[in-house]
Amino acid sequence: MRAWWPVPVLSIAFAYVCSQAASHEYTSKGVTVAHPWARATPGGARVGSVYLEVRAQRGRGDKLIAARSPVAGNAEIHSHVMEQGIAKMRRVDAVAVPGGQSIVLQPSGYHIMLMDLKQPLNEGDLTKVTLVFEMAGEIEVDATVEPIGATGPHGFSEQPGTGGGHRHKH
Repeated sequence: MRAWWPVPVLSIAFAYVCSQAASHEYTSKGVTVAHPWARATPGGARVGSVYLEVRAQRGRGDKLIAARSPVAGNAEIHSHVMEQGIAKMRRVDAVAVPGGQSIVLQPSGYHIMLMDLKQPLNEGDLTKVTLVFEMAGEIEVDATVEPIGATGPHGFSEQPGTGGGHRHKH
């Protein structure tokens, strides 16, 4: 007699793998957010950061104007600048995403700063972040929490979308 159970089990496993692969990108009204991630925080840390890539459909530019997360009392869009040899973070009101192009929020660049953390960001967890765009509205993403000191998501040496080859560190 032929076993019937492997087909449904394999179908469910395949659907799960596909949903996990698709969860790296979130799209709404011409804007795609790809590979959102955060760095784990040590116990007692009050701030954390989130990184990602934002792509706007050709002819449909937009602006990232705000962010929020249930794990933080406040979230702001920040830039990272060097002034007289000193690295400084500055809050910015918005980040423009030209139509047909992308912007990358990455370490030492634009990023989402999570302030007044209500809980630590633990490696392996998913952290909900809502990004607010001028035209596309709200896009809720799950940011993968990577190890303390990570420079990119999922073992990459940098944020995908930077054009640097996305080498795995392993």
